Amino acid sequence: MFLLAAILTVSGLGVSDASPDINEFLKEARLQNVHLSLPDSIVSPNSSNKYFQSVSVEQHSVEARAQRMEFHIWKRHIWLLPPPEALVYAKKEIDHAPLVNEDPIFMLLYLGTFLFSKGVGYWISLNCFRGLKEKEKATLTEVSKSYELMETILKVYIYRDGARPIFHKPSLKGIYASEGWFMKLIEENKQFVTKDPEKAHLFYLPYSARQLELALYVPGSHNLKPLSIFLRDYVNKIAAKYPFWNRTHGSDHFLVACHDWGPYTVTGHEELARNTIKALCNADLSEGIFIAGRDVSLPETTVRVPRRPLRYLGGNRVSLRPILAFFAGSMHGRVRPTLLKYWGGAKDEDMKIYKRLPLRVSQKMTYIQHMKSMKFWIGVLFCGGGRERYSQAKGNFIVHPYEKIS
Repeated sequence: MFLLAAILTVSGLGVSDASPDINEFLKEARLQNVHLSLPDSIVSPNSSNKYFQSVSVEQHSVEARAQRMEFHIWKRHIWLLPPPEALVYAKKEIDHAPLVNEDPIFMLLYLGTFLFSKGVGYWISLNCFRGLKEKEKATLTEVSKSYELMETILKVYIYRDGARPIFHKPSLKGIYASEGWFMKLIEENKQFVTKDPEKAHLFYLPYSARQLELALYVPGSHNLKPLSIFLRDYVNKIAAKYPFWNRTHGSDHFLVACHDWGPYTVTGHEELARNTIKALCNADLSEGIFIAGRDVSLPETTVRVPRRPLRYLGGNRVSLRPILAFFAGSMHGRVRPTLLKYWGGAKDEDMKIYKRLPLRVSQKMTYIQHMKSMKFWIGVLFCGGGRERYSQAKGNFIVHPYEKIS
């Protein structure tokens, strides 16, 4: 899911630095639990150790119940706040998050453990956090606090408009499956999704760039304009039908597109291209469409069996990875031929560098088996035109990193 911090940075919300005071609500929780407190005199110096332990356990239980009640009252209050006020409160909480040890090694260990304990979705949403403040780096506690508040506060409204297969029909198989799985999981979600748009902090445009290509692109035409026109008309339709787009000029709306044409589908509508939060696999800054600090870089991965999406993901333990580095692919641009010149063939037995994977090699060890057996994957992802390319290998490599480096 996206961080709540993403919506704090979009234009048009007009939130101030003021923050609602919830101290009275927390006091209410504490007062309701006063009768549960145990007096100190209940335990005398002559009490048995067993009795003392029993009272200590009970005191701990009382404190835990008090904390739970306090949390539920706090959460209820947050849910009742209008979205702009909830965002103001969240911003204040993040701004005042306490400092922790930020030694570079500690940061790597902390972020690695925290991000992947939360799943790849959090790795995606972390990119949104970069624009939260006008400073170069955010503290670790700001990152974790932002995620904590997101889980408590964030509500997403999904437009029901749009006909299948372009809308509401996720593609769950292949190299563009990231966008499909996001659509499937968000539309099934009950924690973040709201049916009341007045309670929403974000609005999801539930279209599939892959389905858009299959439905509208004429093979061999090299013309992507029909795709951008179609999406332009859809945005104009919801802008005319509902007040939410015009209220922020699309700044609190987002889309998810893993197809490499995803960025170009938004170019027909100025506000869609300039203002919306875009989660893209093709996150290329040079195109002028992806905007760092607001848009999100979406990992790509290949899903071969939708019923078991994680079946082929992950790799061997590091002790079972005999290959130091691996690369096999077409000779795009200038870098790949140079790589092959210096490291190709059998120049180093620990380096497996090829053009296309030779048949004699693949018969003994497939591409996937090479991926699972390498310590490092050499990602030479640039074609002759200098534009960014990407591969599902990136996604497959990061999904279960601790299988690979621990």
